[in-house]
Amino acid sequence: MTVSTNKPAPSRSLTTQSSKTNVKVPEEQVSVPLPNRREFLFYIWGASLTLFAAASGGFLYWFLKPRFSEGEFGGVFREPPTSVPESGNAPFNNPTGKYWLSNSQEGVVALYKVCTHLGCLYAWVPNNDRFECPCHGSMFELWGEFIQGPAPRSLDRFAMTITTTSGAELVTNEAGDPIPVTREEIAEIMIDTGNRIKRDGRV
Repeated sequence: MTVSTNKPAPSRSLTTQSSKTNVKVPEEQVSVPLPNRREFLFYIWGASLTLFAAASGGFLYWFLKPRFSEGEFGGVFREPPTSVPESGNAPFNNPTGKYWLSNSQEGVVALYKVCTHLGCLYAWVPNNDRFECPCHGSMFELWGEFIQGPAPRSLDRFAMTITTTSGAELVTNEAGDPIPVTREEIAEIMIDTGNRIKRDGRV
């Protein structure tokens, strides 16, 4: 009697795991699709618009910000009441602000120190009680009105804001007329050397 020595083959399991689970793809094999033509143009347009807005905002800030500091010619000067002379007395000279602060029967006014003829610097002549230009002889009253000479108009004035002791604010009008106020009523004067008012004619 012959005995078979062949052993039966082991049975294979019919259960298999899905080959799609827990599969890790190496990072070097991950690819990002490039933008198409439309997306590329959209990105360029957006970046250009952002740069334009930033440039416009910077220009607007530069345009609107004060260009002159307080106490610098072209900016605002603050004067105490002691800078205002008694009515009819010699004017107060501010070389930095390039103005004369005058007080007359007409009121208080800040006069630009440049002659309206050819741009010379005129001066106050106490012996004659008037302003006189050393270049060509133009003469002006204490409050800047033309007297005689080749100057085409009266002296230019700076806009002012006078704060009174009662807290009221008196502002120079468009014509640049002197502000009628007594020295005792003045608490502070702000002179805007960036706002020069040209006089029309010799009045």
